[in-house]
Amino acid sequence: MNTTITFYDDEIGATIWEIAGVASFHYFKTVSEITHVLRTTNNSVKQINCIKSMKVLSDEILDFIKDEYFQKAQESELKYFAFVIPKNDEGQSSMEIANTGAAEKWGIRIRYFTNKKDAVNWLASK
Repeated sequence: MNTTITFYDDEIGATIWEIAGVASFHYFKTVSEITHVLRTTNNSVKQINCIKSMKVLSDEILDFIKDEYFQKAQESELKYFAFVIPKNDEGQSSMEIANTGAAEKWGIRIRYFTNKKDAVNWLASK
């Protein structure tokens, strides 16, 4: 992975995960755990994944997202999940594969945005 930043934003009460490049499975899984901890520690039900510069996700990561990540997100009470969509086709395809059916299955409201400002505004209203 080229760059990953994960932090809690007090102003909007949300965890923010910014991803660029390509992730190894171990690294992706480790950072994903941090997002759950940040939400739980801060009693937050909101998250932004800013993945505008993300490349394709491996099958192992896609399976992890579908099989484990969303379940842990539900357990840590994630309710509002904003995505700033990737600008490349491979990243968009990975995002769509990972998120297909997640909102219905896990009871998480997912919205997609082309820029971080709109994602922040949506979460700030929740």
